[in-house]
Amino acid sequence: MIDILKKIFEANPEKSIIVLNDKCSDCGCDVIIEITPTSGGFGLMGGALFKGSLPDEYFVKCPACCKVNSKIDHN
Repeated sequence: MIDILKKIFEANPEKSIIVLNDKCSDCGCDVIIEITPTSGGFGLMGGALFKGSLPDEYFVKCPACCKVNSKIDHN
């Protein structure tokens, strides 16, 4: 996941915060995640990101669904 986030920021060097608008992979609700680079990696606010099985693939979960099940089911 770190590699995907690094690529996103490398593609947008003028931005200090990247905002992802996506759908929750569980419930389908709209999710807005703000990603900020930090000294130890990246900070995320508004949801969770999970690496998919394909290169540069990721899944998004809203905070409520992540609290219920913090794993991604690839069905």
